[in-house]
Amino acid sequence: MLRRVAWSSLPSASLSAARLGEFIAPSRRNNERNHISGRLLFTGAHFLGVLEGDERDLGKLWLRLARDERHLDLIRIGDALCGKRWFPEWMMAYMDHAEIGPQIEALRLPHARSARTSSEMIHSIMLRADSM
Repeated sequence: MLRRVAWSSLPSASLSAARLGEFIAPSRRNNERNHISGRLLFTGAHFLGVLEGDERDLGKLWLRLARDERHLDLIRIGDALCGKRWFPEWMMAYMDHAEIGPQIEALRLPHARSARTSSEMIHSIMLRADSM
């Protein structure tokens, strides 16, 4: 069954924009091998991610994310079955923090995580981001 998981985290102090290249290509390969698509957005202050794939594969990936020391305060913003992928390929994107940071902070609030509007907001943010 196809599932979509939206999440956010804060980058660890040791992670810089220059170091992003260290995990973009391996992540793309691993996700492709596991039939996971989506988008990972980095603002310099936040990560916002959408992952789409089989429930089992997403569960395994979620466990790896939770152990990944590059991500702090990892939270799941949304988790739902979906009939169609928003993003048929996995890609990394960038958007300036000043432009999008307040929206991501709002999505990270506990009351926003289950709202339908958060799904629409995440989709809109991801469509506006510049790919890397």
